[in-house]
Amino acid sequence: MLKFLVYAFLFFIAALFQTVIASRIEILGVQPSFLIILTVMVAFRYGGLAGCVMGFVSGLFCDVYAPTEWLGAFSLAYCTVGFVVGQINESFIDLNLFLQVVVLALVNFLKDIIYYFSVGKAVSDVPKMVFSFTLPNTLYTVIIGVACLYLFSLTMGRKTEIYK
Repeated sequence: MLKFLVYAFLFFIAALFQTVIASRIEILGVQPSFLIILTVMVAFRYGGLAGCVMGFVSGLFCDVYAPTEWLGAFSLAYCTVGFVVGQINESFIDLNLFLQVVVLALVNFLKDIIYYFSVGKAVSDVPKMVFSFTLPNTLYTVIIGVACLYLFSLTMGRKTEIYK
C-alpha cells in the first residue's frame, strides 16, 4: 500500500511538472517529458506490469490534457513503452546509468513513432516530424532524465556506475 502511495505521489509531481514547469523551461518549442521519465523509472524498478500500468496512467493523463481528438493514442504509446522497458530490465540485470539513458532515449523515440502511427499520420510526414519534434524532445528529455535516473538510483540504495 505504501508503494502505491509513493508512486501516486510521484505521478502527481510528474504531472505537475509536465503541466506547469515544462512550459516554463521550454526551449524553441521543445519541452521535456517528465511523464516518460517516471514511466521508465517505474519500469526499471518494478518490471513490465508496473511500467505498463504507470505508462497507461501517464498516457491517459496526456490524452486528456492534449488538445487532440485521438483519445487513447498516448495511452497506447506510454503503455507500450512501460512494458518494453520493464521487459528489458527483466532480461538484463542491473543496467548501468549510461545504458539506462540510452534506453530512455530509444523509448522516447519509440513513444512518438507509436503515437504518430496511431493517430493516422501519413508515412511521408513522419520523417519531418521526427526531425523537427521527436529528436529535440528526446534530447531535452534525456538531459533532464540523466539527473532523475541518477537520483532514482541513489534512492534505491545502490550505487549506479556510469560505465562498467
